[in-house]
Amino acid sequence: MDDEISEIFGQLDGRLSREEFDSRLEEKVSLMGGLCDRKTAAMLVARELGASDVTVKIGRIKPETGSVAFVGRVVTISPIHEFKRADGSLGRVANLTMADETGTIRVTLWDESTDLIKSGDLAVDLVLKVRGFTKEGFAGCEVNLGRNGGLEEVDLDIKPRIEPYKISEIGRDMGEVNLVAQVLDPGEPREFTRKDGSPGVVRSVLLGDETGKIRLTLWNEQAKMEIKEGESLEVINATSRERYGQVEVQTGGYSITRKSNAVVSYKEQITSIADLEIGSICSISGFVSGLGEVREFPRDDGRVGRVANIYVSDETGRVRVSLWDDLAGLVEGLDLGHRADLFDCQVKSGWNEEMEVSCGWRSQVTFAPHEQ
Repeated sequence: MDDEISEIFGQLDGRLSREEFDSRLEEKVSLMGGLCDRKTAAMLVARELGASDVTVKIGRIKPETGSVAFVGRVVTISPIHEFKRADGSLGRVANLTMADETGTIRVTLWDESTDLIKSGDLAVDLVLKVRGFTKEGFAGCEVNLGRNGGLEEVDLDIKPRIEPYKISEIGRDMGEVNLVAQVLDPGEPREFTRKDGSPGVVRSVLLGDETGKIRLTLWNEQAKMEIKEGESLEVINATSRERYGQVEVQTGGYSITRKSNAVVSYKEQITSIADLEIGSICSISGFVSGLGEVREFPRDDGRVGRVANIYVSDETGRVRVSLWDDLAGLVEGLDLGHRADLFDCQVKSGWNEEMEVSCGWRSQVTFAPHEQ
């Protein structure tokens, strides 16, 4: 957040010193009685000083940001789609993809605003200042202009990012995500039935590079492509979302997934138990230092779930581990001192707020007797 506040201060064109700005910011936080954070207070101070359109970088925009202003270059413009509203009136909608050096975002234009596309006033490569309101859209975070929003062409040299992202750079709610990564687990295509009764195919692929790993969701024809462990994949124009506490990459109708000749290195990153952080996805190695029994419980959908709790230790500490469903069966024959390798597990706040490592269907868990 300190970087964001510095960005806001940088847009004040020397109206006051940084010390004066920080003082007014803290005063604003105090006057609001804790009702706003420091970033919001900084924007309020900037507006009081006449900076009505304080802009933020696209990479910092989230669905919960609310009212926002940013500057970006138009990367793509969708066709105008007409539809009928519930009252029978005709509506129109189109989307712009805007980009700067930190990321991309979708801007949704409704009704009369789409006339700017028809007239040619909006075109690819224009640099615009956008004022609107953020929301969670179908393809991640998007900005709607609304009644108080607007578009303004500005004379700034915005250079969108071109090179692929490293996995560690991919956050939630990003659009136009490009990456090249190694296939760690190709997964299997899985058929399903949509709500309208039509068939579909989905596949979850685990990718990795030198900075980390991430799940890639492929749909329909792309899900059927031949993918082997160790190959490199190039993904173009995907989106990212947070699901079950983990950021994933998802392809869509305009995404491209293809094999790449690029050599991508990957090495499993093992986290010490002392360095575990709640909310993170981790891999740990150690030995079994505590055992529990398998417990069955009813799920909301009527199915029976299973869980087993054990403890794992390494040279830095000890942590409770929950093994869910099929993984719970691994405790049979397990003994104290067995080596434990747990990959792709989620760190949570568990019973009595005790930190625990949760291993589910996405996790890879192996145990082996201690070597003498």
